[in-house]
Amino acid sequence: MQIENEMMTRFNKTENISDSLSTELDFFFDNVMDTIVDYFKEEVNV
Repeated sequence: MQIENEMMTRFNKTENISDSLSTELDFFFDNVMDTIVDYFKEEVNV
């Protein structure tokens, strides 16, 4: 039973890390896309 609890704890930590990484990547790519869109908007206006 102790081993099962330990495995569940590790799995949950891994899952949280994965969720955190996914959130960070979403944030990063949203910023990149916003920057690219802004750049092209300025280029078209100039």
